[in-house]
Amino acid sequence: MKPLEKWMKKENLGVLLLVGLLLLVIALPVRRNEENTGTEENDAETDQGLPAQDWQTKMENRLIQVLEQVQGVGKAEVFLTCEGTQEKVVEKDETETVYERDSRGNQTPYVSSEIYPKVTGVLVVAQGGDDPVVVQNIQEAVQVLFQVEAHKIKVMKMN
Repeated sequence: MKPLEKWMKKENLGVLLLVGLLLLVIALPVRRNEENTGTEENDAETDQGLPAQDWQTKMENRLIQVLEQVQGVGKAEVFLTCEGTQEKVVEKDETETVYERDSRGNQTPYVSSEIYPKVTGVLVVAQGGDDPVVVQNIQEAVQVLFQVEAHKIKVMKMN
């Protein structure tokens, strides 16, 4: 029992308490900020750096969601044809490219605007594609959304 009494002095109890707290802090799991910023950066890249095919697929899916909410359309499928590719316009100061830094210190060119591909044709296959009123509503919606002429929009009935 003498060794235990030796460690139970006031001076030693403070040291033992501090060592215990230190071990507790070391043992606690730590959530890394790097993992969080990595997923945020990937999300930003997904929204900002979409290749033309991804942008086209995203627009097709969004149009399907909207059309299926319209009365009489029912289930729908959409196919877009596009001209060109997505372009990013990089900001330049006279002859030098302007860069922006992220939280990690990485430099990327500052994108002042993005030009998306031009939609040149739209095919919509819908359950309500045999109703002339529904066809007219679909054509008008596509004309407004994509600035496509009426003769470049085809609406068909789904099986």
